Amino acid sequence: MSASVLILLSYGLMAIFAVAFVARSAKLARMPAHLRWELAPVPHEKGRASYGGSYLEEVDWWTKPREKDHLNEILYMGKEILFLKALWEHKRSLWWFSFPFHVGLYLLTAALGVLVVGGAAWALGISGPGWGILRLGIPLLTGVGYGLGVVGAIGLFVVRMTDPGMRNSTNPMTYFNLVLLLGLFGSGLWAIFTPGSFHMEVLGFVGALFSGSLGGEVPQPLSVHILFAGVFLAYLPFTPMMHFVAKYFTYHKVRWDDEPVKSGSRLDRELKMLLNQSVTWAAPHVRADGKKTWVDIAMDSGKSKEVGK
Repeated sequence: MSASVLILLSYGLMAIFAVAFVARSAKLARMPAHLRWELAPVPHEKGRASYGGSYLEEVDWWTKPREKDHLNEILYMGKEILFLKALWEHKRSLWWFSFPFHVGLYLLTAALGVLVVGGAAWALGISGPGWGILRLGIPLLTGVGYGLGVVGAIGLFVVRMTDPGMRNSTNPMTYFNLVLLLGLFGSGLWAIFTPGSFHMEVLGFVGALFSGSLGGEVPQPLSVHILFAGVFLAYLPFTPMMHFVAKYFTYHKVRWDDEPVKSGSRLDRELKMLLNQSVTWAAPHVRADGKKTWVDIAMDSGKSKEVGK
């Protein structure tokens, strides 16, 4: 494919990714406060997380300073992000393929970082002993990453197709996502094992993205792989694969959000606003009519219990 055409397509696909990613992340960040309940243990509870305690054990807890153990929180997240600890404990048949799949993605993310630095140096004409590291590091990171990704994508597809519980809960988009990722990983392996100098070709292309110009043709295997990568990036923000961003909010703003509600605080004002919203749920036990607020329904429930006594 013509290098100039491929560069223009890459610019367009990366622009879609950047705009959609920022918009989707901002939407997640602006989601309303979750249901306020006490979930223990919380890893940042200093001295208490190991046995499932919380600051609520303390007499007059609201008058005492709170200490947080951020190191324990980081270690907890590290086990989940790097080793998929929860999946190992709750769905081990899926873990055997999800783990190499995610490790492959992590290696490719690292390779992308190396490529960006190398491409910028290429565009600026900077050279030095670091090129030896790039010559070895790029094929190694990408080769292992693509290989693990292929194994993981195929395995996840098969498990979801053959496991009755997984098959019933897997929608067509999930299968499509796995096929798209398999195409990304597979085309990467094709580009690596095609005769030529993969690391120089891909560095040259990334450098051209910085400079805006690249003469000649890009080898077909690399062109196909770059298109797969660009389409995947542009498609990513519109899918549930954004869970890698949503997970931050799931943990820090839902599971681990134990911030006390202080009168007049931003959280206090937000909760009062949410409680005064009208309820339109159709479930009969809620007894909503589209006009009552959550406060009204809570008060009605309390009155009903008093009458029942």
